[in-house]
Amino acid sequence: MQFSQFSSSSEDDRTNDQIRSPLEKRVRSTKNQQLLEKEYAIAHLETIRHDVRSEIKDRIKQRDSYSIQLTIALAALVAISFSPTGFTRALLAAPLISIYFTVLILYSYRIHRLLAQYLREEIEPKLADLCGTDRGTEWESYYVRHTVPGIRRTFFLGTLWAVCILLSLYLGVTQRSDTGFLIGVLLPATCIYLLSSIAVTKAFWSK
Repeated sequence: MQFSQFSSSSEDDRTNDQIRSPLEKRVRSTKNQQLLEKEYAIAHLETIRHDVRSEIKDRIKQRDSYSIQLTIALAALVAISFSPTGFTRALLAAPLISIYFTVLILYSYRIHRLLAQYLREEIEPKLADLCGTDRGTEWESYYVRHTVPGIRRTFFLGTLWAVCILLSLYLGVTQRSDTGFLIGVLLPATCIYLLSSIAVTKAFWSK
């Protein structure tokens, strides 16, 4: 009788093991799958963050390059205009150069801010949630809370206006004896440059 009970108990244990074993395998399989999906998601977001950070660094280098080119171009134009055999009216091209490079620089700033916003609002929160860390410790989220407002964007806009106005006034004074140049060339060019400066300022002032 005891042997029969022992035998029945053993059969029940084997039956329970047979039922439990596939269930445990499915649970482990589900957990492993979830873990893999989490790792894939983290790796994907890390790749995006790396690409975006690289693009931001490229934008910074790009602006530095544009700033140097703008400085060299204006300096060369001034050197040519004020040389002993120079052509003073060449300064009329200075506002055009300034507008061109200022637009490139300010557009680079705009893309930079958009990339930083994308990291701060989309990528970093998801990464922090997946890793179980505080969102505020992510770089862009931390930076936006402690950043010191820069003046470079305002500086470039101010420089643009200074070049357009001061050089137009200088040419108006130095070339005042040539009425044809003043009315036929300088006045239309100055109007175009001022309208262009207004458009650039409106487009980039608060964006």
